Amino acid sequence: MTFKTSFFYVFIRVIIIVGLAIGMCYSYLETDLSVTPVMFAMLILIMSIEMTWYLRKQERNWANFLNAISFGDYSRTYQKQTNSKDLEKAYNLITERMESLQTNKEAEFRLLQTVLRHVSVAVICFKETGEVVFSNKAFSKLLEITDFIHIDKFEADYPQIYQVFKKGEGISTEWIDHKNGQKLFVKSESFKLKGKPYRLVSLADIRSSLDAKELESYQKLMRVMTHEIMNSTTPILSLIRVVNKKLIKDEALESLAERDQKNVAKSLEAIEVRTEGMLKFVEAYKQINRPVAPHLELVQSKELLDSLSSLMQPEDAISIVYEDNFNGPLKIDRHLMTQVLINLIKNALDAVRAVNNASIWVNVSKIDERMLIQVIDNGAGVSEDRVQEIFVPFYTTKADGSGIGLALSRNIVRAHGGTLTYSRDSGLTRFVVGLVKEN
Repeated sequence: MTFKTSFFYVFIRVIIIVGLAIGMCYSYLETDLSVTPVMFAMLILIMSIEMTWYLRKQERNWANFLNAISFGDYSRTYQKQTNSKDLEKAYNLITERMESLQTNKEAEFRLLQTVLRHVSVAVICFKETGEVVFSNKAFSKLLEITDFIHIDKFEADYPQIYQVFKKGEGISTEWIDHKNGQKLFVKSESFKLKGKPYRLVSLADIRSSLDAKELESYQKLMRVMTHEIMNSTTPILSLIRVVNKKLIKDEALESLAERDQKNVAKSLEAIEVRTEGMLKFVEAYKQINRPVAPHLELVQSKELLDSLSSLMQPEDAISIVYEDNFNGPLKIDRHLMTQVLINLIKNALDAVRAVNNASIWVNVSKIDERMLIQVIDNGAGVSEDRVQEIFVPFYTTKADGSGIGLALSRNIVRAHGGTLTYSRDSGLTRFVVGLVKEN
């Protein structure tokens, strides 16, 4: 609409100029008038100047508008700058939209800076030349340096961190031992902004997280140990009191009737059973806390699965499928890893006994340079509220379980430098032994 209006104004002026030109030619050629052609010529000149001025004014308005936008000046108004109300409205609408967009970008940028300043993770961003463009309070507090404009400032005092800063393009992660026993997880990533290369580095002290996890594990262990000890000592103390009441009176042994003799014998037998249970618990505790030192060797994945297949025969109505999707060497302690997998398969057997089409799959695969040994079953799995407890020593949901199988298995896998994880998806329970690529 705006451009149609401008075109209409120009078109009217051209029509007038053409009409004046025709009038000038006619009066000059067909009449004897001498002043009239001159007047027509003057009017043509005036109209041409006026149209040129009009077009120049439109050009100046566009130039002023684009310059104001390019310099972020949204304070200008275009009222009375043009004869077209539509064009004036379009100028003002675009200016308002650009101002709103700029305001939103500035608000988002300030919000991002505020968030980065308040996070506990240390963050620094610098140019390819090393010139620092941003750092938050956590960074200054972690390295105890406040006045710096270039990453060379850290070369002398923090050579390990400086080496991370100097790494090339791409993403890299590293663990760095920092002062006062701090363990830093350092992640760096390069990116380009308006064609210029930058590097963003974050440093997180995970010591507090590790301490919290350690405390949490300790509390869980103490809770389980307290439960086990109380379960044994309470009935033992109760039985001892009963026996003491029957046998001793006025610090002398009483003679017992035959019925009481049988009751005392049963009580002593129960005390013996509970005491043996306590001893087994202590032995299990010693086993859990004993350091695991695997003797690593190269074991073919097929050989490992064949060994498991011969040891763990499928039971009636339960199928066990062994799949070797890797068919290569694994650097493991053959006996310890077999013990882990037997524990997992036994747990899977217990989990699927009550389900139809009970199935267990044991497979070895390699995904993203990581070796995975999975034990999968279609049992009910662990309830959501108990998932966090399954690796806690002595925690068990089985009536005859000791609660050390998964805890011991995780210790063994960790001694291999790997992880043992539990997950549940698509109706399947997965215990996954993940080994690092060196293995």
